[in-house]
Amino acid sequence: MSQFAVGNVYLLLSMTLATGSQVLFKGLVDAYGEGSAAGVTLREFLTTATLLRGVLAGSMLVAGFALWILCLTKLELSYAYPLACSSVLLVAWFSALFLGEPVSARMWVGTLLVLGGLVLLTPRQ
Repeated sequence: MSQFAVGNVYLLLSMTLATGSQVLFKGLVDAYGEGSAAGVTLREFLTTATLLRGVLAGSMLVAGFALWILCLTKLELSYAYPLACSSVLLVAWFSALFLGEPVSARMWVGTLLVLGGLVLLTPRQ
């Protein structure tokens, strides 16, 4: 496999892990209800399930960052960064799929417009 292909695999995995970790963190915050994060006692927060989800989310974030660094060893930053910013599509998709957040048609159109702009910014290889 070429350096370019390997770099793109690292990039895709990095984006997926970073997005997944954010969805897990958001799910943890949502589990305690609106505005109650400051009022949650340490005992309520330090349950086995919460700790495991937090450790998983943190591990995914660290692994995603490590893959981002590996990606940069294979790809030019001017190519990789605009593609990494296209994770807005993953965030919208994952939040709708896993958190049940509403994503309207207008939001999807806006997301696709952002992606279109990113495609225009990405230099040809």
